[in-house]
Amino acid sequence: MKPLLLIALMCVPAAAEDDRSSLSVPEPTRQRSTPSPEGEFTIVQVDYNDAIKERDYLSMAAQELVSYTSAAARLEVQLNWRMLSLDNPRIADALMLYMTGSDGVVRLSDAEKQGLAQYLRQGGFLYAEDILPLETDRRTLNAGITGTPFDRQFKALLKDPKVLGGQGGRWRKIPKNDPIYSSYFDFPDGPPMNGARRGNVFALEALELRGRTAVVFSDLNISWFWGNRDADGRDRNLQFGTNLVVFALTKQFAGRPLPVGR
Repeated sequence: MKPLLLIALMCVPAAAEDDRSSLSVPEPTRQRSTPSPEGEFTIVQVDYNDAIKERDYLSMAAQELVSYTSAAARLEVQLNWRMLSLDNPRIADALMLYMTGSDGVVRLSDAEKQGLAQYLRQGGFLYAEDILPLETDRRTLNAGITGTPFDRQFKALLKDPKVLGGQGGRWRKIPKNDPIYSSYFDFPDGPPMNGARRGNVFALEALELRGRTAVVFSDLNISWFWGNRDADGRDRNLQFGTNLVVFALTKQFAGRPLPVGR
C-alpha cells in the first residue's frame, strides 16, 4: 500500500470551455453551496427516477465502500455517504458522485442535467458503472460487455448539450500505469476483472475536462462486489473503490499531505 505522491503545480490562467479543453490547466475552484464541517467528505450515490433498487443501483454499495475505505486507509477525516438526485444543491459538496445502472431507463430532468454539468465543470469527480442486478449468479457474472443499455444511455447523457456537449464524448481507455491504480492499493495489472469474467471489455474509460480526470466509466461490474456482502473475491474490488476515494481526495488536498494512514 502506498499513498499517491502529490506534486504542487504552478497556477496558470484557465482555458475557455471549448475545443482547447484538452489543455492541462489548474483544477477549478469548487464553490460549495453550504459550508461542510472541516474534515468531512461525502460520497453521493446518484438517485434517478427510473432506477430500480438492487437492479440499477445496489442499496448497500456506497455504505459498504465508506466503511471499508475508512478502516483500510485509516482515514483521518470523516467519510460519509448519502443518496441524492442530481438536482439537489448538496451534490456541489460531494467528494465523489457514484452512479450505476443495468437495464433501466436513464431519464433526467433539465435541472438534474444542469446539476451534473455544474458539478463536473467545477472540479467534481464521477464514477459511473454498468452493473449486474444483486441476485445475479456470481459463478457466471456475464458482465464486461460494451454497448449495454446503461453504457449507451450514460454516454449519451454526458454528450447532451445541457451536460458536457461535445466534450462528453472524448473517452479514452485508462492505461495500467494511471495513478488511479496506485493511489492507495497497487493494481499493476489494471482493474479487478472477477466481476466480468466473460466480457469483451478489459479496461476502464476516462473523460477529461481541462486536463483532469472528471469521469471514470466502468463496464466491469466492480461495485457489484461493494453491495454484495456474500460475493467471492470482494476485498479486491473494495480496494479499488478505496483507490477511487483516495484519488478524489487528491483533488481536495492538492499540494498537502493526504489524510490517510501511512
